[in-house]
Amino acid sequence: MNPVIGFWQNDVNNESEVLGEAYLRLDPTSVSKARDHVRVWIGADHPAYENVRLATSELVTNAVLHTLRRCPHELVSLALVRRADLLYVEVLDPGGVPWEPHAPEAVGDDEECGRGLAIVDEISRRRWGVRDHGERGRTVWCALDWAPTSVEWSCG
Repeated sequence: MNPVIGFWQNDVNNESEVLGEAYLRLDPTSVSKARDHVRVWIGADHPAYENVRLATSELVTNAVLHTLRRCPHELVSLALVRRADLLYVEVLDPGGVPWEPHAPEAVGDDEECGRGLAIVDEISRRRWGVRDHGERGRTVWCALDWAPTSVEWSCG
């Protein structure tokens, strides 16, 4: 798998700071490992910690659920990057069948799944997206405030 393909790798002014990168197995247990990485990278006392932790959890969960597992050894790549006053969470997965994220308002009130991107949409203030890299995979990313004025969501 290629490393995370992010906008920050082409930052000619070197204004970006990679706070952490990790490779995780395509396994549901990787979601909690991803949250552990976030705690190590920015600390549980960071003002954006809960938002970053929650966004990371949702994006890694989607990668694990929506990736077509071509080989058992394939991985998900997670990166946390600071650029100016924003923290970027990027998750690169091996890809799979063409996938379009569900619009946050498209999930029915009685459905148990499908709210992850609505949560990411809210806490990132609509700063998120998907980049398809063809055979190299797919990146889902979001940008979160370095110092949010409040935590919109809490993850128990």
